[in-house]
Amino acid sequence: MDINSTDFLQQLKAGTYDFLDLGCSNGGSIDFAVRQLGGKRGAGVDIDPAKVALARAAGHEAYVADALSLGTAPKAVEFVTMLDFLEHLPGYEAARRCIAAAYTLSRSFVFIRQPWFDADGYLLAHGLKLYWSDWTGHTNAMSSLQFHNILSRMRSPFRIYGRGRITNSTHPAVHSLSSPIDQHDWQADKHPPKPHVEFERPVYQQIACLIARPGCDFMTIEGTLPPDDLIVDGQHHGR
Repeated sequence: MDINSTDFLQQLKAGTYDFLDLGCSNGGSIDFAVRQLGGKRGAGVDIDPAKVALARAAGHEAYVADALSLGTAPKAVEFVTMLDFLEHLPGYEAARRCIAAAYTLSRSFVFIRQPWFDADGYLLAHGLKLYWSDWTGHTNAMSSLQFHNILSRMRSPFRIYGRGRITNSTHPAVHSLSSPIDQHDWQADKHPPKPHVEFERPVYQQIACLIARPGCDFMTIEGTLPPDDLIVDGQHHGR
């Protein structure tokens, strides 16, 4: 932690915050937790001081810290969010440890959301890719199976969703394989042409995971979020 947040753990243990956002970046995910999940006073954590400075400039409470350093505050907050965070970690094991730490910190639930990587092989066979799949900053392209493997071993109810169904290659998230890396939405005047393909397999913009503590109702949380396609229902897992 930085020298300005030496009391953060004490505040966390004292119940100052009702939610914690890991990998908060510039604070947009803190806004999401308030707007969509009913958070009241949350704290953001990021390992990058520049991003924490941006979050603070936007009016958020944010701290420079390693998410794994917070495991000494069990059940300190009502819920924990990790939005567009785990894909930036060095690998699967780091993600597994962060998810375990988030669960330890929460009293009610953990919500994870990040880009969808499951379709990479399918799109490759059609000469296509999703623009985020070859970002240099995405060092941990986890699949739904990898999330399942982590969550199922935690012995707690969970659900995995696909969000933002993409039905064909006209969607701006889809690029030709010949597009440069580190791009955003496809634009006809900027990027190489791409073939038209109707997708016969599920392709999404995001994967989302919800891990629930006993007594937490999935339906209540799902009601505050946009509709999702349920991929795996581990709701009764561990019960």
